[in-house]
Amino acid sequence: MRRLQVVLGHLAGQPDPGWTLQAAPCSSGAPQASAADVVVVHGRRTAICRAGRGGFKDTTPDELLSAVMTAVLQDVNLRPEQLGDICVVTSQRLCLCPLSIDSAHQGYRQWPA
Repeated sequence: MRRLQVVLGHLAGQPDPGWTLQAAPCSSGAPQASAADVVVVHGRRTAICRAGRGGFKDTTPDELLSAVMTAVLQDVNLRPEQLGDICVVTSQRLCLCPLSIDSAHQGYRQWPA
């Protein structure tokens, strides 16, 4: 029953009431850390479909990431110039096939030989 509530929360866009935000020490070991540093942890998802087919067959990964980053900035009420470093993580197994974005911002997959 709990799992069903969590999944329904994902669909409704409402956070699970059992989850709370907690402060945790940063383990990066950055020597220049200060109390004024701010870390924003936020998640967004893109729609998925079969590779090379469907609605996203002509959509490059950087276009998908652009939509996600725009939504994240709106959600947390930040301007792009306020950002420093950005870390993007995928939860799918797509990371087994490295993704490259060249200087012309054209995404393509490098399939194992």
